[in-house]
Amino acid sequence: MTSTDETPLTADEFSDRVLAVLAATAVAPTAGRAPAPDAPDGGSSLQLYLMDGLLEALEWANDGVGSDEAACMWLAGLRWYRLATGGFPPGAPEPQPRWIDRAFGALAVRGIAPADPQDLAGLAHPDMGSVGRPHLPAADGPGVLARAAVCALLPRVTRATTAKLATDAAALTHGAPDATAAAARAAILVRDALAGSDAASDADDHSGGSADGAWASLRAAVSAVTAAGELLRERPARSAERGTAAALFDAATRPLAGRPAAAAFAGALVAAAHGTAALPEDWEARTASAGVMREMTRRWRRVTFG
Repeated sequence: MTSTDETPLTADEFSDRVLAVLAATAVAPTAGRAPAPDAPDGGSSLQLYLMDGLLEALEWANDGVGSDEAACMWLAGLRWYRLATGGFPPGAPEPQPRWIDRAFGALAVRGIAPADPQDLAGLAHPDMGSVGRPHLPAADGPGVLARAAVCALLPRVTRATTAKLATDAAALTHGAPDATAAAARAAILVRDALAGSDAASDADDHSGGSADGAWASLRAAVSAVTAAGELLRERPARSAERGTAAALFDAATRPLAGRPAAAAFAGALVAAAHGTAALPEDWEARTASAGVMREMTRRWRRVTFG
């Protein structure tokens, strides 16, 4: 990370935080529950696919070929749709498979139920949804947050670019202005957390949105992270726990049981700031796609840092 408003990270530090954000998105919603390592979470797997779409765009760019990042994410989303349902949407393009398709195929995944049903509904169209041409203009929901987190993992770009990527990623499935605006804000929060800024600075500055929409989940996640930090600071008797990244992760995600998208984003915020030190020790055992995440991180590092 080298732009002027960011704290520089080494390649190793950056990679550790990329992996942590991906893992946190999958493991945070399972806090307090028995793991289900044979069932990848729908939101987490879509996040990985859309990140692979960005990865493909970066690979083209490194080869000197221009590409549309939103279109690359959409085609990746179609491949995730096939993973989740067994086929592409009628009339939609059928993009060529990539490494991530083989990786999930090796897990023998058969159907995925996303936390936000709009993720599937928004991709069940023959053409790409966009801010200017949304499929369902009123569609709102928390599924935009996980993908916003990975849009924040692209280094050496402006804040405006981070926000635009997150907006475009949200608009693939969610047409409501509240959903796309929440996604842009979420991406900036993760970007700030990577840079060492207060991730909970001002996500509650928007009072609109439905009770179960993207803004509501974003506010719940940020509030949980803020409350967890304050709780740990107020426990001087538990000095071994106070201020540790793992304790913060646990304290931020457990109160959001039953709200998987909010829990996932709360975990991603903590992970962006603290890396894999924030994750539960058994996160790999709790995460069916842990190997896919490690491979994604390796490829992301190679294309962004060389």
